[in-house]
Amino acid sequence: MSTDQQNNPESRPTSDSLREKTPILQSLKNNTKSIRQALALVGVGAVVFGVLIWVFLRGLEGPAFIVAGIGLILLIIDAIISLATVRQAVFGRRGRYGLNTAIVFIVFLAIAVVLNFTLLWATDRPNPEGWLRIDTTATKQFLLEEQVINTLENLKEPVKITAFFTTDTAVEAAAWRNTDDMLREFRRRSGDFELTYVRVDPELNPNVATALGVTQFPALAIEGVESRRTQVIVGTNPSEGPNVFTEQQVVTGLLVINQIAQKKVIFITGHSERDLTDVSTTTAIGLAARALNRENYVVLNETLQELGTRMSSRNPQEIPAAIVFANPIQDLLPIDQQALLNYARLGGSILFLFEPDVTPESFKQFLSRYAVAIGDGEAADTASFVAPSPTFIQVKKSNGQIPAHPVTIGFEVLYMPGTTHFGWAIDPGSIPLVDEVTPLVKQGILASTTLSSWSETDPDTLAFDIDTEIAGPLPLAVVVEAVGEVAGGVYSDGEQLVTMNMIVIGDTDFATNNYFGSANNSDLFVNSVNYLAKDYELISIRAKTDANRQLFLTKNERDFVRWSGWLLMPSLISLFGFWTWWRRR
Repeated sequence: MSTDQQNNPESRPTSDSLREKTPILQSLKNNTKSIRQALALVGVGAVVFGVLIWVFLRGLEGPAFIVAGIGLILLIIDAIISLATVRQAVFGRRGRYGLNTAIVFIVFLAIAVVLNFTLLWATDRPNPEGWLRIDTTATKQFLLEEQVINTLENLKEPVKITAFFTTDTAVEAAAWRNTDDMLREFRRRSGDFELTYVRVDPELNPNVATALGVTQFPALAIEGVESRRTQVIVGTNPSEGPNVFTEQQVVTGLLVINQIAQKKVIFITGHSERDLTDVSTTTAIGLAARALNRENYVVLNETLQELGTRMSSRNPQEIPAAIVFANPIQDLLPIDQQALLNYARLGGSILFLFEPDVTPESFKQFLSRYAVAIGDGEAADTASFVAPSPTFIQVKKSNGQIPAHPVTIGFEVLYMPGTTHFGWAIDPGSIPLVDEVTPLVKQGILASTTLSSWSETDPDTLAFDIDTEIAGPLPLAVVVEAVGEVAGGVYSDGEQLVTMNMIVIGDTDFATNNYFGSANNSDLFVNSVNYLAKDYELISIRAKTDANRQLFLTKNERDFVRWSGWLLMPSLISLFGFWTWWRRR
């Protein structure tokens, strides 16, 4: 300040003018701070929002990157405005500690990223080590079944799959991701001959679709690279669900181009059998039929007369590997009886599923040819059942109810709600031998009741009557191997004996849509068909198509859960609260 200013009081700043200028400067500083905070907040929010869009809304990757980019730009601007603050935060004492922590975090993050990408690369190679891929889902839905892997390992030539997919909508993009995951697993598990695939947009490349004979979309064109054989598979509409193709469809195409014949399994109709085309009705057996499709069988629905026509053709490819009767309740016509006998005498394989007290007499007569008798009433077991009725039988390995047999290997429990039982029409020891070596009829048990069981003929009583009912254990499922009939001659093709195989199960409900996923029920059905079709290598314990979360409890177990929930836990909480209150008094 100059001397004149010092001597002139009017030229000196007053306290009032200082008080007027101070709020203005402070306001600017505060506004600058608010702007920095706003930029930081909006920037972080934009980055997070962009990442969320990219993760959860596939198909909107472009907008996600734009939003995240805007957020990063705002954060950079904020850093420039707050350069002094950033410098202090980074190079100050507290900042150095934070910087060290950030460096350690980044190093560990980099190691994790490199490790994950390495594992991703390793698992995407053909036939990686088993420990590299672990499926933790209940149904093992991300791993191919052994039967599919066997097909891939036995390819006769390289295979190229062209997937015709559009991904214009989120639904189509989701469908392609599922198909891409499945085809990637197929490629990964291919054996000596490589399987490759590529996606083609049919709208952008219609000539490719025309060249491969594809007219409907989405579709897969499976092509043998050397033979040039092509099989086209048309998928379902993506709007109906994300899984537009199944493993079975792809495997079927591979079998066709490799000229591997599929075995036929025929479900016999004409006697009010269960519906194999319905997968929603609880009493139908659509899921069981689908399970056979996944085993690479051709599943057909025919009458015995149509079966007779097949047999008359003498074409081995037309003869079914097995036939199935799913709860027939009407008698066989004479022409049907003859067709069934012809099939059996030529070495056929038959799976019978019955229900208590509804089996027609003609079917009983057919079984009696092989010394199998169907009992009256339904089996009841007080030692192994599911509430509310002892006729809802649990067949447990731990109770000795599942004898050792290839069909039931590895079984732990079966659930059979309402089942008939079987007996031997004659003493098995009296069945004559063929050439003193081969038994005419050989029988075995697949499932039975415990000693605490009986054949209940009066459902209103549910109590054993020694005068009218049969005490257990009772066979619930039997397997028969015959080279002839008890009252007839042997089966021969003129040079050697011909063997007929048969499995008879006293319950159909276990294979219905309602109970197919329970316990080992699906394994019993599919393994029975595998055994009858002589596909012994396919017999195994399979992952369930759907995770069944239904809990079966006995009456005592159900009462314990009920009363412990209603009384025990509330009582314990109340007592603990009272005790705490008493101590604090």
